[in-house]
Amino acid sequence: MSGPRLEAILVTGCGGDVALSAGRVLRDAGVASRLIGCDASSDHPGRSVFDECVLVPRADALDYPERLREVCERVRAKLVLPMSEPELARLLREKALEALGGVPVLAANAKSVETGLDKLATSRLLAGAGLAHPWTEVVGEGRPRSLPCMIKKRTGSGGRGLGVVADEKGAAVLAEARKGDLWQELLLPADEEYTCGLFRSAGGEIRTLSLRRTLMGEFTAKAEVRSVPAIDEYLRAIAAALDLRGCVNAQLRLTPRGPVVFEINPRLSSTVAFRHRLGFRDLLWAIEDRLGRPLSSYRAPKEGARVYRTYGEYLPEPEENR
Repeated sequence: MSGPRLEAILVTGCGGDVALSAGRVLRDAGVASRLIGCDASSDHPGRSVFDECVLVPRADALDYPERLREVCERVRAKLVLPMSEPELARLLREKALEALGGVPVLAANAKSVETGLDKLATSRLLAGAGLAHPWTEVVGEGRPRSLPCMIKKRTGSGGRGLGVVADEKGAAVLAEARKGDLWQELLLPADEEYTCGLFRSAGGEIRTLSLRRTLMGEFTAKAEVRSVPAIDEYLRAIAAALDLRGCVNAQLRLTPRGPVVFEINPRLSSTVAFRHRLGFRDLLWAIEDRLGRPLSSYRAPKEGARVYRTYGEYLPEPEENR
């Protein structure tokens, strides 16, 4: 990474998989002298990765922004990395996506965060830009356009609340039970799902990475680098529609009508560590860009390169021994 080492970086949600992966990347790259984590829970493996873990309120707590500012001041943080969508949503409402108490925040631009947090807004943005998109309707405002289809939460990431609606009987039941959620087009084939890194600098430089993935539960267990010009062109058009600055993660399927995004995660992906090892170092590029430093060079990984993710163990040193 270009430029001098930072004194301290504060990573929120430090007990979660995304923050733990990001912390490992930051430590391996030597970005900061101290890595500080904070979380609403104290029961997590964060102490295996971070030099200190601080307890803070949940993102929906009234005093969350003030407590986060206090932590920044105490640990002399030079950069804040919000890792979870609830925290990004709160910082968006507080108009603190750029800085918190004078400390720079590493987040995508407000339009990208606001759009990515809402799956209906994501579909509508794609439609408004003339890009392929899944039809998406609010449950309770009418029946699905076609069946089978997906039902999902309007906000949030992961597989909670995600399912396939097979027939009219099931749709009728869910229409009452899941009002406010979303019906969404079932994109096929299922074995052509991609997780895609998308980075755009303040100067407009765009870097992309497309990984054809295999899921294990809601996580990417196996991924293969694929170079698909249609996907790259599509991602670049999305970056333009979002006026993107920073990094987001797009989930799509390569359908008979081309690539179709069904979700944009307005944050770092849980695949950040293995993408970093492939050479797609979006976390480091985003830090360089946020701090006004030159971007490190990028050499795209070889077509067909594969990454596997397995379970791991953390054994934090007891607090009294630190």
